[in-house]
Amino acid sequence: MQLASRKTNTFTDKLRSASACLLGASAALGAQAQNLPQDWQGDMALLVYSEPNRVSAFEPAVALKKTFDDDSVLGVKLVLDALSGASHNGATANAAPQTFTRPSGHGSYTANPNETPLDDTFRDTRINLSINYEHELNRLEKMVWGGNASSEYDFLSVGGSGTYVRDINHRNTSLSAGFSFEVDSIKAVGGFAQPLSEMQANTLAQGKIGSSHTRTMVEMLLGVTQIIDHKTLMQLNYGLALSDGEHTDPYKIISVLDSNGDLMAANGLNGTYLYERRPGSRVRQNVFTKVKRFWFGDVTDVSYRYAWDDWGISSHTIDTHYRYNMSATFYLEPHLRFYQQQGADFYRHSIVNTEVVPNYLSADYRLADMQATTVGLKFGFLSPRGHKSSVRLEYYRQTGNSHPSDALPNQRALDLYPTVQAYIVQYNYQL
Repeated sequence: MQLASRKTNTFTDKLRSASACLLGASAALGAQAQNLPQDWQGDMALLVYSEPNRVSAFEPAVALKKTFDDDSVLGVKLVLDALSGASHNGATANAAPQTFTRPSGHGSYTANPNETPLDDTFRDTRINLSINYEHELNRLEKMVWGGNASSEYDFLSVGGSGTYVRDINHRNTSLSAGFSFEVDSIKAVGGFAQPLSEMQANTLAQGKIGSSHTRTMVEMLLGVTQIIDHKTLMQLNYGLALSDGEHTDPYKIISVLDSNGDLMAANGLNGTYLYERRPGSRVRQNVFTKVKRFWFGDVTDVSYRYAWDDWGISSHTIDTHYRYNMSATFYLEPHLRFYQQQGADFYRHSIVNTEVVPNYLSADYRLADMQATTVGLKFGFLSPRGHKSSVRLEYYRQTGNSHPSDALPNQRALDLYPTVQAYIVQYNYQL
């Protein structure tokens, strides 16, 4: 109880700190906004994300946009993420306490009986810079170019994109075709353990296969946007993404239990755990449609996405917003999102010591059958200086099969997929 209380206070403190930062930043930016040239626009955002007793994130972002005399547009965005907290390591809860080696190989940590194992050393800072440039080829055609770079302690990513847009049908229809690429470098803390090898106690040597691996991805997008009538707009997209290289999470493990579901001591630990292994390539596809409608001064948009890949994962996403314009200076925007996923073919919450270990194996709950719901509300208003501002409050809840049919006898009383909750607060200010 003391731990939960301490975590709750930490989140409350972060909200208070965020509120103070927002108030101070709003005043400072409001004063600086007058110094921006007329052909520049700026936006500032600050987001606080918290999973109670798990991960928290603090994310400020700044975006600038310049419109040139030829109507071309240059956009630059900088985002900083500071993350900390406890992350699920993949092992299943057990009636007995469990001890694990930290990813660095130095030291260990313990999960209490009936507790989901969490590694509380999770810390990271991410810096992301993205640039895009939009220009007309002629009256009916334009190109949008983009580039981005993202850096974390153990991850570096660079990429680029290009999108062609053409208007037809008296500019009532827009056709688009896009292409993007990304190259990632993953540098695991402590190095990459041999996939499907057993975790060793921190006093023993762990087999490694290098400290840095790479992954590449290319993505293609085809889309059409159609004006249905003077109040309705419809969009339809198809996306294809191909990735090759390192997809295995070097920090995730899976429990190996006896036929009753009890721990088996090995390698200096009181349990046996394998490092996960995922396929070295992935093909993902999705179909997306969205309808936006103007109703008596308000705006509704509803979207649906169906996605699938060659890992066996398929998902349905329904997302809807309703913008209620209360006046020229104030609006409310409720938000509801529902996500349902069928898990990967190689997902398992644990395996039994007598079975043959499959080629691919992961206990990462993000690859499991699950559902997630997001409920939120945005408040939009004008600042005293006349700048657009908004505050977004959201609640996220993710659930899965807590008592699967293949649970072993001593696992059946345990929660094998605990509910994940998150609270999100975001403030936006347009300069």
